[in-house]
Order: sequence, then C-alpha cells, then structure tokens
Amino acid sequence: MTNPVLPVIENCEGCSACCQRTPVPPFEPGEEAAHDVPESALQLIRDRISRDEQFELLPCVWLNPLNGLCRHYELRPQACRDFSPGSQLCRLCRDDEGVR
Repeated sequence: MTNPVLPVIENCEGCSACCQRTPVPPFEPGEEAAHDVPESALQLIRDRISRDEQFELLPCVWLNPLNGLCRHYELRPQACRDFSPGSQLCRLCRDDEGVR
C-alpha cells in the first residue's frame, strides 16, 4: 500500500474540507463557556445532537455553505484553532473531499 502524494497547502482559502465531516464544533467540556458562546450558536449544536447527527459525516453546523467559512470563527473550539493548514490531517481531509 502506498501513501497518496498530497499537495502542499499554504492556507485554508477556498477549502473548508476539515469542516465538511465534523457535524458539530469539537468543544471540550466547558470550553463553550470559556469562549462565551452565545445561546443562538449553541442551539445549532444542540439541534444537531437532538437529531442524533453528531457522529454523521455532515458539514459543521457553523459552516456557511455559501462561502465555506465558519459563521462563528472567533468562537471556534481549541481543536479547530489547533488544526494546522498543510498538516497531514489537513491534506487527507482535502483529499477525502476532493479539494485540490
């Protein structure tokens, strides 16, 4: 088995591949309060969880499908903040989503 040749990624512009299969923002317990996430943004997460869709391969509820940007970028969880453009995981997400 060979590893696919993956492109070098310099930035996230025009991508959002990592958000395409993360149905809810990956907050750690209590992190929402630390970021002071407003109720309206939390309700989107609760609605998805109540439909039992939090483990489906769906786009994040905070992802704006029109522009591929996070609607609540300044409130995003630490896992999203730590996700590195160009990392192996980034390139695999892009490959999975067909983003070149």
